[in-house]
Order: sequence, then structure tokens, then C-alpha cells
Amino acid sequence: MRKKILVIDDEEILIKTFSRLLDKLNYEVLVASRPEDALAMAEEEDFDLILCDIRMPGKNGVETVRDIRTVQKQNGKPESPVIFLTGFADPKLEQEAQVLNPAAYIYKPFDTNRLVEVIETTLAKV
Repeated sequence: MRKKILVIDDEEILIKTFSRLLDKLNYEVLVASRPEDALAMAEEEDFDLILCDIRMPGKNGVETVRDIRTVQKQNGKPESPVIFLTGFADPKLEQEAQVLNPAAYIYKPFDTNRLVEVIETTLAKV
């Protein structure tokens, strides 16, 4: 069975890039361009991994993942590991993100090979 990855990012080009890359690697990819969409998906789906942008309009990635994990817990689902992505260094958000014990924190622009390595290492533990 293919591993399922939820991609949460407000940049359409990155959603398309992640979708193509992960599909080629034989992962099932679900995408959400808004935190609200990701939360609705968490009600219905289980994820093996979440790739989440930190800075988005409205609710940030840390808040979004925190809410997703609350939904997972309420529904008796396992907590999905998360890889946070960001194009901006923000020490306050990074500190908040650490509470969620992310598998990684990757800065944009990123090396695709490194991202794939982190994804595969994280999923090997699931």
C-alpha cells in the first residue's frame, strides 16, 4: 500500500512541484492550499506524513498541524509526523514548531534530493 502524504502550502507552484515529485516516488499525495482544507481532510483521512509550509495567510503551519493532531487524537488516529517548510527564518515560529516535534525543518529553496532523503527517512520510521 502506498504511503499517504498531505502537502499543505498556499503556493500553487509548490503544490504542483511536490505532487509531481511525490507521485513519481509512488506516494499517494493529498494537497491543501488552505489550512481549513487540510483540517477537513484530517477528519476523513489518515496520513503517513505531513509536509507543511510554516507561513500562510490566516492560520500558520504550526497552528494548522496542532489542529490536525487534535483531530487525529479525538478520532483515535495515529499522530502524523510533520516536515515543516519555510522560505523565511522566523525564530519565534521555529520555537513554536519544536513543541510539535517535527521530523525536520527545511528552508526554501531546498535541495530536492535532500527533501526526498528526509521524507524517506521519516517514512521508514512510520
